[in-house]
Amino acid sequence: MRDFAAAVLGPFLEIELKCLTTFVKCTLGWSEYLLLKKSEDDDDEVAAVSLGSLLCKIKDALFILRDFGSISQRENASLVLVEGTDRCCFVLFDEIQKIFSRLRTETSEEDVDRNRDVWFRFQENKKVLGQEINRAYITFFDCLSKLTSPMRDVNELMELIHTVVDNLTAILNSYDHEPELRFRLEAFYVRLQNLKVKLRSLRSFICFAKFRVIEHRQLENLLIHAEIFTLKAAHFLYMFWDYVMHGTNFILIKRDEMLQKIILVDPFAPEIHIQALQALKASGSTHSLEMKNNEIARDFVDSLLGTLWTLLANSSNTSFLISVTDQMQILYEGLLLLRTLLTNQQGNFDELREEMKDFVADLVNEAGTVVCLLCVNGVKDGFAKETNDALCDFLEKIKLIKVEVRNKYSVPSTPNFPKTNQLGFIDFLLENLKELTNCKINSVILEEDQIQVFEKDLVFLRSFLHKFVDQHEELQSLQSRVMEVVYKAEFVIDSLMVGNIECSPLLFETIVEEMKDIKIEAMEIDESKKYNTAEVQKFTKTSSLMPSQGSIPIIDEVVLKLDEETKAIIDQLTRGSVHLDVVTIVGMPGLGKTTLAKVVYNDPSITYHFHIRSWCCVSQTYREKDLLLQILDHITVKHPNTNLKQMSEDDLHEQLRKHLKGKRYLMVLDDLWGTKAWNVLKNSFPDDANASRVLVTSQLQDLASEIKCNSIPHTLRLLTNDESWELMKKKLCVQECFSPAMHVLGKEIASNCKGLPLTIIIVAGILSTLEQDGWEEVLRSLSSESVSRTEQCRYTLELSYKHLPDYLKSCLLYFGLFREDEFISTKRLVWLWIAEGFVRKTELKTLEEVAKGYMMDLIKRSLVMVEKRGSIGGVKFCKIHDVIHDFSLAKAREENFLQLLRGVNELFTFHEAGEVRRMCIYSGSKDFEDVRLFCPHVRSLIYFGLDCDRIVYPPSFSHVFCMFRLLRVLDMYQIDVGDVFPIEIELLILLRFLSLSVKSVPPSIANLLYLETFILRRSIGLLPDTIWKMKNLRHLLSHGRWGFILLWSHNLENSCGLCHLQTMSTIQLFCWENMVKKTKLLPDIRKLKCQLSHYSGEVSAGKCDMESGGKCDRIYALDSLTKLESLHIYTLAVRNEFHIAFPMNLKKLTLARLQWQWSEISSIGKLRNLEVLKLRFNSFKGKVWDMEEVEFPKLQYLELNSLGIVNWTGDGEHFPCLRKLVLKHLPKLVEVPSCLSCISMLEMIEVRTCTKSIGDLIKEIEEGQKDLGNEGIRILIHDP
Repeated sequence: MRDFAAAVLGPFLEIELKCLTTFVKCTLGWSEYLLLKKSEDDDDEVAAVSLGSLLCKIKDALFILRDFGSISQRENASLVLVEGTDRCCFVLFDEIQKIFSRLRTETSEEDVDRNRDVWFRFQENKKVLGQEINRAYITFFDCLSKLTSPMRDVNELMELIHTVVDNLTAILNSYDHEPELRFRLEAFYVRLQNLKVKLRSLRSFICFAKFRVIEHRQLENLLIHAEIFTLKAAHFLYMFWDYVMHGTNFILIKRDEMLQKIILVDPFAPEIHIQALQALKASGSTHSLEMKNNEIARDFVDSLLGTLWTLLANSSNTSFLISVTDQMQILYEGLLLLRTLLTNQQGNFDELREEMKDFVADLVNEAGTVVCLLCVNGVKDGFAKETNDALCDFLEKIKLIKVEVRNKYSVPSTPNFPKTNQLGFIDFLLENLKELTNCKINSVILEEDQIQVFEKDLVFLRSFLHKFVDQHEELQSLQSRVMEVVYKAEFVIDSLMVGNIECSPLLFETIVEEMKDIKIEAMEIDESKKYNTAEVQKFTKTSSLMPSQGSIPIIDEVVLKLDEETKAIIDQLTRGSVHLDVVTIVGMPGLGKTTLAKVVYNDPSITYHFHIRSWCCVSQTYREKDLLLQILDHITVKHPNTNLKQMSEDDLHEQLRKHLKGKRYLMVLDDLWGTKAWNVLKNSFPDDANASRVLVTSQLQDLASEIKCNSIPHTLRLLTNDESWELMKKKLCVQECFSPAMHVLGKEIASNCKGLPLTIIIVAGILSTLEQDGWEEVLRSLSSESVSRTEQCRYTLELSYKHLPDYLKSCLLYFGLFREDEFISTKRLVWLWIAEGFVRKTELKTLEEVAKGYMMDLIKRSLVMVEKRGSIGGVKFCKIHDVIHDFSLAKAREENFLQLLRGVNELFTFHEAGEVRRMCIYSGSKDFEDVRLFCPHVRSLIYFGLDCDRIVYPPSFSHVFCMFRLLRVLDMYQIDVGDVFPIEIELLILLRFLSLSVKSVPPSIANLLYLETFILRRSIGLLPDTIWKMKNLRHLLSHGRWGFILLWSHNLENSCGLCHLQTMSTIQLFCWENMVKKTKLLPDIRKLKCQLSHYSGEVSAGKCDMESGGKCDRIYALDSLTKLESLHIYTLAVRNEFHIAFPMNLKKLTLARLQWQWSEISSIGKLRNLEVLKLRFNSFKGKVWDMEEVEFPKLQYLELNSLGIVNWTGDGEHFPCLRKLVLKHLPKLVEVPSCLSCISMLEMIEVRTCTKSIGDLIKEIEEGQKDLGNEGIRILIHDP
């Protein structure tokens, strides 16, 4: 068993022993006769103590601890110290190690009391011991300050630093693992972490200096400084832990004193570091970076990154930082590049030329000098000449390194702004400029005239680019220049808004002048004859109709006979109406639409049925004449006197009509991308009432409705695992030669292709070139990435992407942020799109409605799949196929749309921050915190942990946000940042989307004026009144098991309220509140989830007295929320009767735990627009629901879940529009209304965990429905 000692005292005692170990190591080298200096707190009578005497007392204390742990492990031998401080220390080290071993052994019940007694005796002994140890540290400092050479050599000093770091790590770990200590350490955690970073940096610097110098005397000043600092750190930790062990009250009393002491413990004396670095440079070291030395240099560069990151994060001079952003970024990226090289992954460093390795070693040295000079001079309004010269020299040399490794690292060229939806970004900036003119933030100091001039020029250039984009290389170059200035303007404007920048007018003035120059050039082009509108329109028409220069590479036709799919298409072609009709096959890229169409086209029944057949590949780019020639080439007999190619388009149309007239024909239009090509051809297809057909393949799911065909579109599905394996075997051209092992391997490979035929064909092509023993390697390495890079797949997906409107390209690439196969919340995705600026404003629709339209467009184009639908349609969750996911991610990186970093390796080797605007990180907390990314242009930061569990971050994590001041999107949903809202986030005033887990929200949240979506994962209780000032807030949510928010509305008569808020979940409402006043502050609310509370202890009683004279009317008046469409209400406890006044425009209503009588449902039945009703968890009580005259005129979805109802009766037409009925967990229900058999629109009934008799009644209803002709009704009955 693990007793009191092991479970509680063990961790404490372990740190005590580490503190003693650290002190004992500090005594090495000192004389045992050294008299300890008295401290200021000592009395005059205190006798002088020698170091040797103190070590004896430590020995006595350790002897007490021999009784700690298991009695069976106790040693009876006496502990004897020998002469000499160093020899005494080694004896003590050995004893401490034995105690550590006993701490980890199992103890019996009889050991518990003894261990507790040992602990308290040790603590009493340590009180006196602690005073003398403090005196020893003071003595060491005094003696060291008088020395001209270090006490220890380099190796001894590094060992001492390592011991202090180990001591500090144990204290920090106690924060994470010992709840009892968490409160005591909270205020010190960040500073302790910083101290640990400083110690490690100092050690890495000394290691680097050690192997670079020839004579160690050159480092004497550095080593003396390092030794003094290390002793100070050790002394601080000893005192700090002593205070912690005194208890919470004592540490609170000593808090300010200890915080001041830790500030004084600073190892970084940049002047001394510069002296050492200059000595390294002058020493002419010939040490090459090999093996172990390589790691030393990498650790040193890593410490420089941390120092530079901290320097930039803590700089208050934003003005100067903006002016030197490019230099700081290149410096930072240069350090990242050096670290990546020195990491030597895949032998990158080893492959460098020998002289380049020496060059890298020297450059690391210079990097240290640059960073130290920055620390000496600070980030001021200008660099000191020495700093500036060193920085410029370093940046030039970094360019040489980049040239050397360009092929290996793909160093991006500048400018490196995103290439996706550039006109859309201009629209987004123009919208922000309008807001800027009304901006009241004091930090923005721009003249309105300047903004208007810039806006006017930008509007002209936007119109110019819209007309001429992609038409000529010269114009593309001009577009790049425009976009470079636009992104620069956005960066400057946003930077002005987050800080007080004195030079901002000059910066923006320069940009305005640049824009003017570009506008003048554009106007000259616009007026020139070479680029007049008529010429461009002609060029545009020609290019849009021009056939593609290359066709898709031919894949060997391997067909898997899908009998059901083939039969369904053939039936649609050969049966049905005698009039001309269009049959469509739709599906995502690579599903085999064209292959299926060919199978049908060549089927004997089709060749027999139709007199004429013709195949035409339309594709994305086409010429009208070429389409007609394709069709005529199949159906005409070549005549020597007839040259179709010489005919006009009108003559070709006439020829086609002439050949088809009176004949039953089948026209196949393969790969149709819209109605334009159909409108070009349809008049040439005569309808002679002879059952002619047109077969169309397309990705567009709504194409059938647009071309007004009568047949239902045939949506092609993914293959099953068995079908995938059959197709793969056909491609491999082997059937009987598979060994059992190969059969298993092949099936697993096929299943990993996720049912996409194109993927299966490509992978089979790879397998066909390998021997059987290579298949295992394919299985291990198979990924959607390897498949999507093949020529055939890339061509197909590229074609789909190219055909998208620009605004949809951004939306599709955004899917690359999420994990493969992840079910993505459509609601969350839509809000992210809006925050990113992808969604265009319209007068008639909300941004959310427009964004949902974008989603449906992607679904109709078969690029996005619906994973889960809402109650009456709509899309709740979606996903994309793995191959499309990988294409989206690769395309997003190619166009600098986003950067995805997965795991520690990618984080630490990422050195191309450049103009990255969106960063998605998959990593552990430690990796993200340590990497210290510097990406000043990042606007979106989305973080996912490596697993699905909640990640709890220590307080030190919040400093990460200092380097992301321009963020618009911060999605850290998996991160629990603790009880206190990070103050750094409050400074991110440009945020539009914020999602994180925190327990409290401060009043300063109102600083985030532009915030639109605020998602909180934990229950946070009371939100501050200042939330009502956030006029741009559109969605406010609190998730979690008991997540709810309190939002008072007192003394807000002058507040304009949350006039744009559409979604709120979950808010707690009290019966004593003035609902009219509160609801007036939410005029645009569309979706509301709330918890009703009828009492709130003394607090609510006080509020009740104040607002209603001591009487609660218990009426929740929500009827004034005229735009409310979705309402979810529940309560945890019902003490009194209450009523709810529902808004009449309500479309969706969910009720839970209200315990109303069934008679109350009549008020719900009167809601004329209600479409969805969910009654859950005792929302109504009583055994009988007799609907009588209750009518739900538009109800389409009804759910009864976890109710005590026994009889549900009704004879009239109560649900004339009902489409879906769900009955769940109704163990007492024995009767359902007979009118269900007569509802003509009923599509589905689902029964789960109900009695068998209910299942029988539902089957009777099914028979009644079928008697009325409803053959398509679906009945799902799960076992009770």
